Amino acid sequence: MKRIAISVEHYTPILIVGTGISGLTVAYYLSKNNIKYTITTKKNAPKQSNSFLSAANTRVPSENEINNIINLTIDKCGADRSVIETLYRNSNIIINFFEELGIPYEKTSFGIMPECLIKSHGGKKLINCLLQHIEQPMCNKILIHLEKSDHGVIALFYDTQSDQFIRIHTNYLVLATGGYAGQFCYNDNSPGSTGETLILAKKIGAKLKGMSTVMCHPWSIYNGRQILLGGVVSLSQGKIVDEEGVQLLKDEYICDAIARDDYHEMIDEILKFQLECIKQKKDMYLDMSHADENLLNEKFKKYGFSPNVVKNKRIKITPTMHYSSGGIEINANAEVINLNRVFVTGKAQFNGDLGTGRIPGQAFASGIVFGKLIADKIANEGIFNTQYQFSFKNPPETMQLYSKENNDFPIEEFQKKLSTLMMDLIASNSTTFSLSFYKKEIQESQNIILSRARGSGKRYEDILTLFFGYFIAMEFIEDLEEKTGLLTNQK
Repeated sequence: MKRIAISVEHYTPILIVGTGISGLTVAYYLSKNNIKYTITTKKNAPKQSNSFLSAANTRVPSENEINNIINLTIDKCGADRSVIETLYRNSNIIINFFEELGIPYEKTSFGIMPECLIKSHGGKKLINCLLQHIEQPMCNKILIHLEKSDHGVIALFYDTQSDQFIRIHTNYLVLATGGYAGQFCYNDNSPGSTGETLILAKKIGAKLKGMSTVMCHPWSIYNGRQILLGGVVSLSQGKIVDEEGVQLLKDEYICDAIARDDYHEMIDEILKFQLECIKQKKDMYLDMSHADENLLNEKFKKYGFSPNVVKNKRIKITPTMHYSSGGIEINANAEVINLNRVFVTGKAQFNGDLGTGRIPGQAFASGIVFGKLIADKIANEGIFNTQYQFSFKNPPETMQLYSKENNDFPIEEFQKKLSTLMMDLIASNSTTFSLSFYKKEIQESQNIILSRARGSGKRYEDILTLFFGYFIAMEFIEDLEEKTGLLTNQK
């Protein structure tokens, strides 16, 4: 392979990768302590994140609910006890955080969210405010390689705008890059949620867990790109019908919960019903025929949805990949197990491996609470050393995919193939034989990509996303194999 020059090289005491609520919260609290850091994002603007797209509904349990929420998250979601204990016993940080930023908030069914004229814009309000309090993020920087050094971590980035490789040496690394739901064709995530940092962290010693644990959201519109909030869904009174208007959902208990906007603990049951409808090739609609038209229009305006989505007094819905719960295992300080001074916050953390892996509102709560705890630990510890090595031990494999001369490799075709494979893994009861078949298919595809796919700029980014996507799929299989083994042993 032709040697590619590193165009820029520098040192920063703390490197934060990701500009969602998790990364920005770490940056905010470091800024308050006047500690220098560098924060990066792979997108061309720091606002391009899942957090910015979110309503920012944040779980904040009352004092007498904390034990119940901890036990629920452990028993139903398979979360790590020490991590969840730390999260919810420090949830007072969230209220203080909102008040420090001067963001008015309102109470929700399980926590708080920013007050907004349009309810779905809570994340926008919060992220816009945080960006005013932190150092300017470095944009268009894709993390393509990590290497552990004696004094910290070496991170290699590719700048899609300048077409340059940048090496950054740091004493503390904070990965706040979100999950990997963006690898699916039907998802409502930011395009940046593709999971490459999880794979890179594993290569330097991190442990991944629960990678096959994902959550499909039941109420998506526009081919999975937008999700209806409960205040709109509840107007259907839980009536989900087919094209002919025949009621499909017949469980009255679930119907009543949807009508009350109190269905969040029944997501698993709703999704099972929807997947059965999909298997039978039945389209699903929320029946709005009995809803007051003025109230419906008012709700749509309040939540920022277009009324054009209602046709013949029905809203066509489909489940969409909403989030992934698998990720990097951490301790109660959000420090990666086996990796000193490497932290993970937000959706990149391992959240759980049962059910959908976490409960609603946990993502923002985790980003805020652990964001502060990480910043506090770094401030109190403060081990900084500017000595670092000048070269990698081995050339990164990802550089092999780079070339200023693009070729005709069919990236989109492989992306669709990968998404279908991952959905098959989630939806089917995979046997040992079928998992072995998928493994072979993944390895063959990765070999084809390494030998044939080449590009620069945005094309190189797409090739990298695809390349790492197959690693994510392999993690799915390894997780399923482990779960299958556990089930076999239990029998």
